[in-house]
Amino acid sequence: PHHKVCGEYLSREVKPYFDRLIIPLGDLKPKIISGLQYSTPAGRSLYVKLPLGAFGVSRFSLDNLLFKTAVANGVEVIQEKVLKVEFLDNFFKVTTARGQYSASHVLGSFGKRSVLDKNLDRIFFKKPAPWVAIKSHYEHKNFPDDLVALHNFKGGYCGLSRTESGSINMCYLASYNSFKEHKDPDKY
Repeated sequence: PHHKVCGEYLSREVKPYFDRLIIPLGDLKPKIISGLQYSTPAGRSLYVKLPLGAFGVSRFSLDNLLFKTAVANGVEVIQEKVLKVEFLDNFFKVTTARGQYSASHVLGSFGKRSVLDKNLDRIFFKKPAPWVAIKSHYEHKNFPDDLVALHNFKGGYCGLSRTESGSINMCYLASYNSFKEHKDPDKY
């Protein structure tokens, strides 16, 4: 588990599935999100109640919970850089920097545009990425615990919501063209 670019907003529709898998999400004490503030690039905004709502939980804490739950249930976790994956005669052959493994099931956890994506010759890897995504955590005592805010601006949008730690997750997606003028997340 490590911090990743993520909205850190988990729809409450996953709760029955997590319960069935005995994943104790409640142990993280996630924020319960029940409202949405949405703004336009012109500055108009509206607020609506979210009937289903969501959990505000950091990606780091959620990934760590999933990792610990898997290990507690006997899952063998191998953390190595994967160079190649092949599916042969009903099993996977996985080649890493340290060796080779075979398994009937393989779960990959890696970011887009990874070495594995390149080695798998994925089509998107050959195209330039039109978007830039940035995430940071901030402290602000007046931001509501139960709110997700989506603010649109020319070239992208920014989402804000509180996580289980009390921090506000700020994550934005911007077109590369709008970002390249600044080339620095703080300036942007």
